[in-house]
Amino acid sequence: MLKPKPTIDREPTQIELDNIDKVEKMLATEDTKSLPNSVQIARNLAKDSWRSLKAFLRGDKVLTTSDEALRRWDICKECPFLLYDETNPDTGKRDGRCVQCGCFMNVKVHFQQCKCPVDKW
Repeated sequence: MLKPKPTIDREPTQIELDNIDKVEKMLATEDTKSLPNSVQIARNLAKDSWRSLKAFLRGDKVLTTSDEALRRWDICKECPFLLYDETNPDTGKRDGRCVQCGCFMNVKVHFQQCKCPVDKW
C-alpha cells in the first residue's frame, strides 16, 4: 500500500504567507453565483485527481506538454464559459475559472487526464 510521508524541509517565507492571505481575501469576495455549487466543484476536483492518480500509478503521463497546455488554454480563453477572476498574487496573472465545472482552467490545462467540461479539448 502506498503511504506517502509528508515532510517540511523549510518554513514558509513571509511573501508566501502574505500571498496566502491575499488569495483567501480574493476567494472570500469572489462572485460565485455563476459557478457550480461547492459540492459539485469538489466532486469535479476529486474526479480529476483520481484520474491523475491512476495515470501516475500506471506509469502514464500526469502532466501534458507545454505546447498542449498552451493549445488548451488558447481554446479556453476564447470560450464564453471562462470567467476571469482577479489577479493571482502568486503568479501575477489573471486566473480563469470555468463556469461549467468551477475549475481554475489555467491550471487544469496542464493535467493530461483532465478534460474540458464541454468537450472543446
